Amino acid sequence: MSVRARASVSVDVGRRARATRAGDGGRKTARARTARARASSVTDDRDGARGDLDALADARVVRASDGAVMRAGGEAIGRSGRAVTLFLTQFGDFDSWELAQFLVDDVERMRREGAEVVAIGIGSVEAAREFAARTNFPADRLYADESASCHAALGFAPGLGRKGGDFEWMAKTPINGYGKLLLMCAGIGSPGTLRAVFGGYTGSKYKDEIFREGTNVDVPKIRKAMKMTLGDGYLRPFELATLRLNNMIEILNNWEALTPKDSDLLVQRGGVIIFEDGKTKFRHDDAGILGFCPAARVVEKALSADPSAKPDPVKTLHLAAESRRAYVDDIFTSISALEKSKDKANVQGEKLTGKWRLIYTTGTKKVAANINKTGGGSYFPVPAVQSFDLNSGRIRNGIYLGPLKFFFDGPFIWREKLNMLEFTFTRVSLALGPLGPWSKDIDDGKWESVKAAEQNASSGQGMIEKSDVKSSKPGANPFFKFVYTDDKCIAARGRGGGLALWARVGDPETDAQE
Repeated sequence: MSVRARASVSVDVGRRARATRAGDGGRKTARARTARARASSVTDDRDGARGDLDALADARVVRASDGAVMRAGGEAIGRSGRAVTLFLTQFGDFDSWELAQFLVDDVERMRREGAEVVAIGIGSVEAAREFAARTNFPADRLYADESASCHAALGFAPGLGRKGGDFEWMAKTPINGYGKLLLMCAGIGSPGTLRAVFGGYTGSKYKDEIFREGTNVDVPKIRKAMKMTLGDGYLRPFELATLRLNNMIEILNNWEALTPKDSDLLVQRGGVIIFEDGKTKFRHDDAGILGFCPAARVVEKALSADPSAKPDPVKTLHLAAESRRAYVDDIFTSISALEKSKDKANVQGEKLTGKWRLIYTTGTKKVAANINKTGGGSYFPVPAVQSFDLNSGRIRNGIYLGPLKFFFDGPFIWREKLNMLEFTFTRVSLALGPLGPWSKDIDDGKWESVKAAEQNASSGQGMIEKSDVKSSKPGANPFFKFVYTDDKCIAARGRGGGLALWARVGDPETDAQE
């Protein structure tokens, strides 16, 4: 059964304000684009919300296979059926190459299921043909947009130093697109880039291997060598970095043939939009270099009954806790949904007692606003473990890297009515294998007055002393406000505004157990 036959009638996906055409100035434009980049899939109740496709009404693109000039919002994408539309970056960009290479294996399957794949990249039609020949992406589904008119009309992130982007003032300096591109490659004005680069070297036991026999990106010699030395069945260290190195060599050797004439377009970002009868059902905006929508997610959404459907919150958190295979955007959406839920059964204080490994975090609101503009957060890369023991009222928070153990201990108060665990740390410790731990007290002496004030207030023993009012007020100290707890995972928002997810790994280990 095709995706079209399986699709349910659903509320149209809503549109975002387009500051690029509103004429409200660069600052408002940047804020609007940032807001658009925060969500991959949103819904809206407005009638006729076809905004994205209508925005492409005046855009013209050229088909790589025969040079035919078409309307992007008309003949190229189409207004009937399901269209999986990739708005690639320029044809000599890592993002375009990786996404196209990984999707090649699924293009025909998506077509058979009723989801037509269309790709629009930045550059000349000659560059598009070169790109198709080197990535094996079908030329009859690939279009060239030499001026990035589609990307501008849709409000995709313009990149560092361009109007509407980060460091917009650079547009008035002699710094050309090459200089801006180098800065973005270093992570400046390009959220998540460095994390994605390092991930290519470290690999992950939670992700699939890349070099698989018979796939579009397979390199038999490399595949066999990696299997002999590192095994198979997971994303091996240096595997993704090797693919990127191969791509870099081929791109640089054909740079003039692949890249646009306007060097400023080297930093323009893209995205993915899935249309259903002309209406947007799913949208992903690339925040920075290597921030493109994963190919597997594109396929999953393309073949789903309703690409705009929200994820099941509990199933998503369990999947993330057990295998780290849930998409970070879905984790963010799920925790946010549970936070808004009024179901009191979502949080049970007694479930907190245990040892929990940090799986996912968005960082603080300040970090999310200035660095990770997608709001989607990321899987936490190192072993960070927290223990809560409600029986003793003790917490331990530590980082564990091989033989190195660095952790903090302290007391906490569980404010049941607020689902808030408020804490402080009174001791810091360091251990190296069997040596240590070496500990140092860091108690500032205030916590006992906080605890006493809390006990007096909760037991009705009179007024709190004036000196204790500020420190005993809920939220005055570091805290986690929990939105979900069960025997597999817990989720909370911290005092800094960030969201976090932990997976249970055992019984609590605090100084109360020593």
